[in-house]
Amino acid sequence: MTPYKFRKTDNIGNLDAETDTFLKDCFLESDIYSSLLKFDDDNDFSKRIIIGRTGSGKTALLKQLSIDKKIKKHDIIEAESTVFEHIKNNVFISQLMENGVDLRVFYKSLWQHVLLVKVIDLLYPNNDSFLESLAELGSSKKQKFNVDLAKEYVSSFRDSFFNDSIVAEITDKMQHELSSTLGLPLLKVGGKGANESTEKIQRVTSRYVSSELLRKQKELIKLIKEESLDEKQMRIIISIDDLDKSWLSSSQIRYDFINALMDAFKELFEIKSVKILISIRTDIIMGIYRDNLRQEEKDKSLILPINWNVTEIRQILDNRINYLIKHQYAGKEVVNFSDIFNFEVNGNSVDEFILSRTMLRPRDAIDFVNLCLAEADGTTFLSEDLVLAAEEKFYHSRKQAMIKEWVSFYSHIKDYLDCIAFIRTPSFKVDDINEAKAKIQDYLISRSVSNDSENHTDIALDFENLMNVWFCTGVIGIKKSSTLIIYSCFEKPYLDITDLNKEFSIHPLFYR
Repeated sequence: MTPYKFRKTDNIGNLDAETDTFLKDCFLESDIYSSLLKFDDDNDFSKRIIIGRTGSGKTALLKQLSIDKKIKKHDIIEAESTVFEHIKNNVFISQLMENGVDLRVFYKSLWQHVLLVKVIDLLYPNNDSFLESLAELGSSKKQKFNVDLAKEYVSSFRDSFFNDSIVAEITDKMQHELSSTLGLPLLKVGGKGANESTEKIQRVTSRYVSSELLRKQKELIKLIKEESLDEKQMRIIISIDDLDKSWLSSSQIRYDFINALMDAFKELFEIKSVKILISIRTDIIMGIYRDNLRQEEKDKSLILPINWNVTEIRQILDNRINYLIKHQYAGKEVVNFSDIFNFEVNGNSVDEFILSRTMLRPRDAIDFVNLCLAEADGTTFLSEDLVLAAEEKFYHSRKQAMIKEWVSFYSHIKDYLDCIAFIRTPSFKVDDINEAKAKIQDYLISRSVSNDSENHTDIALDFENLMNVWFCTGVIGIKKSSTLIIYSCFEKPYLDITDLNKEFSIHPLFYR
C-alpha cells in the first residue's frame, strides 16, 4: 500500500453533521434509515421519533433524508424560534405557570398549529389558493369533517395564519378571551391582584383550548387528509431536530414542551403523504418518562432507537478513510481503516483498540481517528505512541461531552465519572469492592453542597444508585461472557435489582 503523509489538518469529517462535508458521500444506509424512508408499510410508517445519545447520528439521518431523491419535499421546523422562545418569555404564560395552571394542552395546540401550517405550505405551495379553495368548500353530510369548524379556525387567524407572529397572536387571543370570561379587564394571577382561584382559571383555560383551538384544528386536519388523498405518493418529510440544544436544558418547561409536541404530531398521522420526524436525545426522553408525563409503552410503536454495532462503525470508518485518500491524495486504490491502522496497541490490533474506546457512536469513532491523524502531523506511518497520545485527548473530549449531555439529569455527573477511578480492576462485582465503595462515598459526600438535590444525596449514600448512573451513562456494562458486555440502551436504560449480583466491566475508555 502507498504510504501517505498525514498533515495535522487532515480529518475524516467534522463532528457536527451540519458541517460534515464527508456525510453525503460516506453515509451508511442503516436499517433505521430505510425505515424512515418507508411510507407504505404500516409498521415502519409509524416510526417517527428518533432516539439516540449524543453523537449517535440523529442529525446525520435527517440531513441525509433531506437530500434523498426518494423524498419529494423536506422542511425543518426550528423549535426554539418557532414556539419555545415565545412561551418561555411571555409574561401571561409565566404568570399562569407560577400559579400552577397546567398548560400542556395549550402547548399542544400551539404545536398543532405550527405543524398544520408547515403541512399546508408543503402540500399547497400557494397559501392564497388554499384559503380560496377552503372558502369555496361547502358543507355536506357525506364529508368526514366539519367544514364550518375548519373555516372558523382559519378565519379567526386569517391575517397571520401563515406568519411567524401566529404563536403570539394565539396566546394574546387566549389571554383576551380568558380575561373576558373571568370578568376581568385584564387577567391577573398571583400576588395581591389575584381574585380568581387557580382551579377556576384551569377550568376556563382548558375549556377554551379544547373548544376554540384543538377541536377546530382537528377538523382542519381531517379536511387536509381528505383533500390530499390523491397526493399520498408525494413523500413529504418535516423534521424537528433542535430539542437537545442548550436553550432547552435550562428551562423548567422543557419536558412539558416536548411532551406536547409528541402528543400534537400524532394527530397528523392520518395525512399519509407526510411524515413528521422528531429527533430527541436519550436523556431527555428518559426525563419525560421519569416525570410521569406520558406512558413509555404507548410510544414504543413510534420510536426508532439508534444503536450501532462494531461492523457498522468499522464500515463508516472504511468509507471515510477511503474518501480522504481519494480526494486528499488522489489515491486510486481502495483504502480501508485497517490498511492505515495496521499495527498493535497494548498487545491488541489498533482498530480493535480504537473501536473499543468509542461508545459505538459515529461521532466518537470520527473524533478518535481525527485525533490520531492530527498526532501524525507529517509522519509517513501511524504508530502505537501516536494512538496512545490521541487517546488521552479523546478521553478528555468524550468525558466533557458526557458531562454536558447528562448534567441536567445528574447535576454532579462529573463527580460520578471521576469516582470510578477508585475501582482498581477493569471488572468487578459489587460485593468485592467494599474498600472502593467506602472511598467513593466519602468522596461524593465531600463534594456535596448545601443546596444539593435529594437525587444527589440518594446517589452519594447508596452505591446501587451510583451503579445505575454509571450503567445509564455507559461507563460500565454487564459482563455476560469474555466477549460480550451489555451496555445501557434505550430498551434497557437502567439496571434491574437482579443485575446487582452480576459481574461488571468498566468501559475501556474510563478504566484509566
